[in-house]
Amino acid sequence: MSKKTRIVVSSVLLLMTILVLSRCDYSAKVITSAEPPDTVFNSFIAAMKEKNFSKADTYLANGATINPQNETGYSFFDDYVDTVLDLLECESVGEPEYDGTTASLKVNLISIDSNDFLSWSTQNLARLEHDYMVKKNLKEFDNSDRKAVDKVMSMALKEYVKKDVKVSREVDVNFIFTDKSWKINGNEDLIKAIYGGNDNEGKDKSDKTESVGD
Repeated sequence: MSKKTRIVVSSVLLLMTILVLSRCDYSAKVITSAEPPDTVFNSFIAAMKEKNFSKADTYLANGATINPQNETGYSFFDDYVDTVLDLLECESVGEPEYDGTTASLKVNLISIDSNDFLSWSTQNLARLEHDYMVKKNLKEFDNSDRKAVDKVMSMALKEYVKKDVKVSREVDVNFIFTDKSWKINGNEDLIKAIYGGNDNEGKDKSDKTESVGD
């Protein structure tokens, strides 16, 4: 019997004992037939990479949604979301740990480092604006031109990803058993890890790689 099977069986037996003692009629059998948290998480990440946010939401608890809403007025927002999800990797998923109708899972996600991207963009902004002016045959760059700023930021993102600089983050993902299946409970750290994090949280410079010549 595998380690995962032993963990599942022992957890379910413990839960059944507690339920019998408490005279609860909640069916523990459903848990044994449900997809385990690690499978649910992998399906969630697959849906995210497909940008199928409606499907991804089905793996979230309490009616939560992960569908990013662009309220900025800049198309760069959508470019960033698309790019981040294209680059997202699930490096490893640990064994689920069960505690009755809750569970936890350690996962390691690799994604863009938003702090590094913003720092790089700031350092290269003058050059990027110049490139934009040359392309558009302009004599000066108008910072009040939202469309121009939008295009420059998209140019920056497109060039930055060629550097292949990513960051790896370990996240504890929590689950609850509801509606006859394991669902991911709200987790701000998970969202940060998917979309690039902030304040260098979890940043490990040894995990960053750059292409030769950058």
